[in-house]
Amino acid sequence: MILGVLSDTHGNLALMFRAADLLRDRFGASVLAHLGDDWDDALALAAAAPEVWAVPGLWCDAFHDWRIPNARRETADGLVVAMAHDEGTLAQESAGAHLLLSGHTHTARIAPDGGALRVNPGHLKAPRDRGQAASFAVVDIRPDRVVCTICGLDGATLLRGGLPRKALTGAKPRA
Repeated sequence: MILGVLSDTHGNLALMFRAADLLRDRFGASVLAHLGDDWDDALALAAAAPEVWAVPGLWCDAFHDWRIPNARRETADGLVVAMAHDEGTLAQESAGAHLLLSGHTHTARIAPDGGALRVNPGHLKAPRDRGQAASFAVVDIRPDRVVCTICGLDGATLLRGGLPRKALTGAKPRA
């Protein structure tokens, strides 16, 4: 299964849809995860794609709407995926999760975290923001391992990492 991950679109629908098109057409993503900032962008993506998982960002009115969860858990090919806009909000859903997805910093990252793999896809706010090129993540969940790739807007690999599936035992609760 291929999971496409986008974050921090901040109203830039052109970049968001460029990344979404690459994720679906080139990389074969069956699910897109939008990690916030901007909730309206996530709604536009959900209207155009078959399956979108979304959480609001800190700067969205939706973040303060009790009817919309700020963090969420899903299952992807047997792995528990916890997602939130920022790592602080993610902590409430992370225990036992295999993949921890968050944005907010605009800096792409792939890092092992205990028994989980932490992924920040970067941002799609502008071609460059906070010194970082626009990027998104491709999470390839294979039978034996999970491979995460951070890609630029041309689809080129900027960063790659992953773990064997047997190493993904689930994130430990944080005190």
